[in-house]
Amino acid sequence: MAMPGFDGLILAHGSLEGVNQLWNGVLHPLRSPAHWLVLLGLGLFAGQRQRFRRYVWAFAGGMGAGLFGVIWGDGWVFPTGVPCGLAVLLGGVVVVRRALPEWLGWGIYGMAGAVMGWNSGPEDATGWEALLPMGLGAWVGGMAVLLNLANYAAMCPKRPWVKIAFRVLGSWIAAISVLYLALALRS
Repeated sequence: MAMPGFDGLILAHGSLEGVNQLWNGVLHPLRSPAHWLVLLGLGLFAGQRQRFRRYVWAFAGGMGAGLFGVIWGDGWVFPTGVPCGLAVLLGGVVVVRRALPEWLGWGIYGMAGAVMGWNSGPEDATGWEALLPMGLGAWVGGMAVLLNLANYAAMCPKRPWVKIAFRVLGSWIAAISVLYLALALRS
């Protein structure tokens, strides 16, 4: 039974009223479930590695390139399936917990940054004046969340039960991403 005045699943996340564009950008990664899933997957992935700080630079560059892509793409954003698929990939990598080639880690983090950056721009981006405050805020917010998650995950002791807990969390991220994708495709 549908609710009156409710046409379907709402997946959009707009701006907060009364908050300037810079702070809307900082809060943007925290207002999207797909972005949260990607950031949690990246944080767990980083927590399993000794040298994850190099990957964070790839995320920063990818997110910056994605934010510039908002202007080049004329307001086009990735469908919800792209961040969800990326979160499923990250959850799977955390579950498998195998050593990856350095270039693959860079690629995963760079691709995640580009997708998040491209989906973090303002909806009506028409030029630099629209992109700069919100885009800069989104970049800072995404980096702050990722660095905190990665550092806290890396500080966890490398005991067997922690490794199992990481794998369980990775499987939950993958499962939740598949469910979120199914809901997005349903509407």
